[in-house]
Amino acid sequence: MYQPKCILIVTGGTVCLEFLADYIRCNNPDFIIGVDKGLDSLIKLDIKPQLIIGDFDSANKVARELYENSPNAILLNPMKDFTDTHVACEEAIKLKPEQVDIIGATGTRLDHVSGNIALLKLFVDAGITATIIDKNNKITMIDKHYKICRKDMFGKYISCIPFSDKVSGISISGFCYDLEDATMIKADTIGISNELREEEGHIYVGEGCLLIMETRD
Repeated sequence: MYQPKCILIVTGGTVCLEFLADYIRCNNPDFIIGVDKGLDSLIKLDIKPQLIIGDFDSANKVARELYENSPNAILLNPMKDFTDTHVACEEAIKLKPEQVDIIGATGTRLDHVSGNIALLKLFVDAGITATIIDKNNKITMIDKHYKICRKDMFGKYISCIPFSDKVSGISISGFCYDLEDATMIKADTIGISNELREEEGHIYVGEGCLLIMETRD
């Protein structure tokens, strides 16, 4: 079975076409999954995904005509107990890539944004690195270790937010505010808006899942 190294999922939230085009040009993902309304963005850039997923309830007419009957499409029933993006994440995990990036997972629908962030736990459990990215944010979830190099920084601010009810054994080094063997509970905000102090920073987790958000205005 073909095993891509890097998968890009483009889904139906807010997508900056310029950012998406730059991402594809710079990262050259070897497998692209277009999810429902996310297909509209790919069509505008004349990019054909290798896999199409959705119930086509929000994709435009052009996307439906191009892909609704495609042999590479997984058509979903609109009456379902999971989101199109959820199915896309599960299909990506089946391919066992090293990296999955998701664009279009953020936007004005905070219910979808919250659900999409929670989907990162699927990748943690599968041992796959995954990020949600837009032009201002890069979000990942860790349960072990995360390294940030200054030369590769996405944004000035780095925030650590508990996803599990309790995250213990948190050690942060190389930042303006370091921690050693700390514990955060879900309501803690102590990890918000840290900044890199050294050329390289490290974040370790002993138990639980921690969201790492690299952000810029």
